[in-house]
Amino acid sequence: MFLQLLFALVDAQVYFNTDSQIYKTYWCGIPKENSESVKEIYTLFAITEDGHVFRSISFGEKWSNESLLFEKMGIEDEFMEIYSSPANKEVIYLFARNGNGIRSEDCGFHYQQFSYPKEIVDFKLNSMDDEWILGLMKCHLCKAPYSKTIYVTNDGGDSWREILTNVSMAVWDKLIDSDFIADNRIVAAYLDDNKPAVAYSDDYFQTKRVIMFNGTGFFQTSFYMFIVTKQEDGFQLFVAPAFLDMAEVRPVALPFEEQYSYTILDTETDQIFLSVSHNSSNKKLTNIYTSDYTSLKFTISLLNNARSIDNGQCEFERILSLRGVYIANIYDHQKVQHQFPDKFKKTVITFDKGGVWHPIKAPEYDYQGYKLNCRGDCSLHLQGRGVSKIQSENDAVGVIIGTGNVGMYLDEKIMNTYFSRDGGLNWFEIREGHHIFLVGDRGGLIIMGRNDQSSDEIIYSWDEGLTWEILKLEVNITVQSIINKGLYQYYNIIGYDQENKGIIVYVNFNKLFPRVCTGIWDPTDPDGDYEMWMPHSFENGRCLMGQKYRFVRRKREAKCFNQQSQDKLYYIDRCNCTEEDWECDFGFYRKINGGKCVPIASMFEEDDYPDILKPPQNCSGNYTISQGYRKISGDYCDGGIDLGPLELPCPEQKDIDKFYESSNHSKQSDQQSNNQTNIQQNKININKIDQNTKIENDTPKGLPIANKFFIVVLLIFLIIIIYIIFRKKSANDKQPKTFLDFESQGLMKQTDWQFN
Repeated sequence: MFLQLLFALVDAQVYFNTDSQIYKTYWCGIPKENSESVKEIYTLFAITEDGHVFRSISFGEKWSNESLLFEKMGIEDEFMEIYSSPANKEVIYLFARNGNGIRSEDCGFHYQQFSYPKEIVDFKLNSMDDEWILGLMKCHLCKAPYSKTIYVTNDGGDSWREILTNVSMAVWDKLIDSDFIADNRIVAAYLDDNKPAVAYSDDYFQTKRVIMFNGTGFFQTSFYMFIVTKQEDGFQLFVAPAFLDMAEVRPVALPFEEQYSYTILDTETDQIFLSVSHNSSNKKLTNIYTSDYTSLKFTISLLNNARSIDNGQCEFERILSLRGVYIANIYDHQKVQHQFPDKFKKTVITFDKGGVWHPIKAPEYDYQGYKLNCRGDCSLHLQGRGVSKIQSENDAVGVIIGTGNVGMYLDEKIMNTYFSRDGGLNWFEIREGHHIFLVGDRGGLIIMGRNDQSSDEIIYSWDEGLTWEILKLEVNITVQSIINKGLYQYYNIIGYDQENKGIIVYVNFNKLFPRVCTGIWDPTDPDGDYEMWMPHSFENGRCLMGQKYRFVRRKREAKCFNQQSQDKLYYIDRCNCTEEDWECDFGFYRKINGGKCVPIASMFEEDDYPDILKPPQNCSGNYTISQGYRKISGDYCDGGIDLGPLELPCPEQKDIDKFYESSNHSKQSDQQSNNQTNIQQNKININKIDQNTKIENDTPKGLPIANKFFIVVLLIFLIIIIYIIFRKKSANDKQPKTFLDFESQGLMKQTDWQFN
């Protein structure tokens, strides 16, 4: 276990070898006193697979072997994890395999030793006090999944005590700084007298309040808590406000009762994306739902989303720099029953928070400049997070980079690297092969290295992939990751050599940058390095989520160092509403790519006689019916197309009763007919109805003039029925396209939490 430095031929590079592959890296920062240019001193920690700890205070240029220091303190152990306190970013904890721990209050300049019960397998640090830690220890006498015991410390690890056993999961509940929530509140899923329950306690479970019995798992956001309950066949999801003292647990409304796993995909905006598996035998196939502003009603956004069985991760990514843009992978709806459905995986994109999904436009040329012949159902497909994450950055507006291929489906054997600088609307093929990459300098610098083979070079581009420069290395490395911190131009290429020993290559790009960008205050200057850019949606022009806005950002061809901490954003105006600003309402879905929202029944068929369009059986005065749409949460459009609910006068009660009797009879007739069809083909057979005959048979004759109002109301109902039948007939007459964006996990957060 020796530290070795190898200096490259150019002074911008330094090499560092470790005893085994790098398991984890972590940045820690402390304020730097009496300095205006550098406000923090950043410390980089690296833990190897053999449990050794290394530390650098020079962004990775020079390293110290902290394990040698720990040995002098009497600790000869293999370290597994490093955590920083959310209450104080300068405080870190290192946990070793055999119950030894290290605490530092200044990012490793000084250390304190402590011990903990060595069978604790998970640690959770409190967000209000940097000395409070919750640990989950294996309980060998407990029955899975309630096979853990909660331990806590309130003195930075010096002493631990057991507070609750027969636990499946537990967390501190201080996600937000509120006087309504005690700093030491703990929420746990556990067995209460052999009955599953989710409860919280403000006194370390000396007393507790049960939120919900039969709760088997939960997940928290800043505003809501989601709770899963076990049912006779599958699970059911409930939601409660984050302030549990005032909690009213209510069921989450989903179109289908069969639910077997949940994944919380995104909670960072004012709308929640939820993935649900409805198939107990195939949990890799899920549907994506979006919530309304109450987080109670979820409507279908995307069918057949791909999910990893190994880690529960869904192939779904939010583009961080632009509101409403997401990328996901789906299985072709016509191939989901195939023996090998992974051969029929596609990538789709949305610019309106899942309202409408589209294929990704393929680039016109390959990386060598040859024109790509991609027509019809051909499009660009990108690997999901199960293999390599699609990368976007908050401070690199519009920039996305990923690996994939052009064709009918995603082909893991033909991988190239692709780049977009307009939020996913247009793409460029920038390099052949599969790479690990990092977007630095807010999109101004791209660094890439091969991760599918060993190489003695990395490549980088100043102009977003238009041209590339090669940086020769003195060692061969298979790249695993590339990291840097903030706007500093010090980068670390992390990988391993042919002997599976870890390598960290430090590159100082400050010595490689040609010049500093100019012209930030006048982006209209043709000689400057900056430009004005407005985001575009797929069909709605320069409007994105109902708004027009523009950024000042660096030009693509400007090879210079961007000193701005962020791209300047200017709000312009609201847009008129279009259909892109509306998503399907609860109980509706889109049968085809960009098609209308239609009522949904079982097996994702269209409902011929939807109850959602009927007047209430005890209708009084006026009632509202949905047009099949609801405004996308967080969309700021104004005017234009209004697809909100309609208000209609109630018909007479006798006509309502007659209407329900007629529709129920029609449902029974259709059900008998549908039982004779092949459900797996998802074909819907309906009888053709002559519109004139329908109106003639349903309209009373010889009515007095006083009942003309009743005739108008009845005609409205008949028009609704005829409209649905006409849509049904049109859908059957027209063959579906190969790509259908809407036909195309226990509970977890996409990055760290799941429930099966």
